[in-house]
Amino acid sequence: MPSRPSVDVAINVYGKPYQTAVTLLSLLKHSGQWIDKIYFIEERKQPEGTDFSFLYPLLGKRLIRYKPWFWLWTNPFKKEWLMKIPFIRHAIRYQYAWEKSDKKFLMVTHNDVLYTGDLLGVYLDQIGDHIGVGKVGQCWNCPAYTAQKCDSETYWNYRPSKEEVLTLVEEYPGARTQHFEYEMNRRSSWPIPECRLNEYTALINLHLARPVTIPQGAATAFGNIDGLDTATGWFWHISNAGYKVKHVDFDPYATHDWANGLNSGHAALFDKNLYKNGESIAKELLIKEYGLKL
Repeated sequence: MPSRPSVDVAINVYGKPYQTAVTLLSLLKHSGQWIDKIYFIEERKQPEGTDFSFLYPLLGKRLIRYKPWFWLWTNPFKKEWLMKIPFIRHAIRYQYAWEKSDKKFLMVTHNDVLYTGDLLGVYLDQIGDHIGVGKVGQCWNCPAYTAQKCDSETYWNYRPSKEEVLTLVEEYPGARTQHFEYEMNRRSSWPIPECRLNEYTALINLHLARPVTIPQGAATAFGNIDGLDTATGWFWHISNAGYKVKHVDFDPYATHDWANGLNSGHAALFDKNLYKNGESIAKELLIKEYGLKL
């Protein structure tokens, strides 16, 4: 019998049915012993031809399907007062599972991750009294990392002034550094705007996170893009409330956007060739490794 607690999984799906299947089947293959329910949240709108029906029977009694009342997708939820209304709030990524799970821990995952080891077991061993565990920071976009002043392990202790961050931006401009000043003006210079718990694959301690997160607390929803990316707003709130995240590199156990190798599955949603290539590779893996007849 497993000695670790059981965990629920939250996955938001927009297209990529074969990559979605690979994500969940590979996760169950390696970490299924820790998993109770899988909250399968289907975006209200889907790319033409998307069909997940072949996957439902494979997930069995674990599966809980939910479709939000409207399609928020990657748009930021700017009117915080609307989050008081459940059916509106539940359009935010992972939010339905966040509120409905009866487990202490919730694992969130993108639907284009290939799991090659028991990452969930590692997360459970590492989370301790942290509010979450996973990769910390989008350091590849951050001038503080380029300047070797900060990294995923040291984000808690490196607390620069706004002026220092802007100096680093001038010296090491990046893909989104033009937005740093605005983000720091509306909040503060710590955590730096690119810092977050990367939600490609992460584990959240709901017992700690729920009381400080909407609808119970002041922090914006974890899945809201309130800042430079998903969960950057949430990360700023919980960090300034004194909650730490444990950095664990998931690379030995999981690969994000494994089919196209770009570490950004978002790009494939705007490029038909990338999308078809990723799905073709995923379909082949499902046939060869899982014996599916597709």
